[in-house]
Amino acid sequence: MILIINLMKKLMQGSAKLTPNLIVNLPAEAEKNKACDDDFTREVQKIFSMVNNITMKVNNIEEACRNEFSRINVVIKNLQNETNQHYAVVQRSDFDQQSVSNESEANSTNESETNLRDSSTNSSPSSSSGSSNLSGIFDITGDIKIRFKQHFDRLMKVRNYTFDEMCFLVVVDIRSLGGNIKISTVKNFYNGVSGNKVSTINQINAWVASFNNNVE
Repeated sequence: MILIINLMKKLMQGSAKLTPNLIVNLPAEAEKNKACDDDFTREVQKIFSMVNNITMKVNNIEEACRNEFSRINVVIKNLQNETNQHYAVVQRSDFDQQSVSNESEANSTNESETNLRDSSTNSSPSSSSGSSNLSGIFDITGDIKIRFKQHFDRLMKVRNYTFDEMCFLVVVDIRSLGGNIKISTVKNFYNGVSGNKVSTINQINAWVASFNNNVE
């Protein structure tokens, strides 16, 4: 087709002459050009078909990815919900255990103080008997302090802890035993500061007894 168009231009411009031989060959040239055009059209259609197939495959892949991402998002949300529910249950359990521990400590403190008051009330009116009972209480407290310091110092040396680190360890251990004590209280007890409550002495004694006087 392009060849025929160029030939027509040349004829119109006078650069080519229309000869009998040229006229005879025109149909053959036209068929040849048509065959080339048909081949080109088929190739173009084949390319378009390939492009369409690739486009369809890409669209299918994108759709599959969107579906998979949606499924993964659902799984993640379910896991987050389960984690939040489990965390809430654990928090509630810890809160309940702490409440029971505090209540138990309060009851133990009240019971110990009541027993001490009853012992003081029921003691002999004689000064010698009263002095004997009071001396017994002081002896018990002093014995606990001695054993506490011995055990405290051994552990601090074995574990290479500072004094503050060792006091913190005592607090953690006592709380694991169900007690509740402050670091400052442990320091005061170690240093022999007066005014320790019965509950403090009981908790310190429980800590010492929990190790059975063995260094860990």
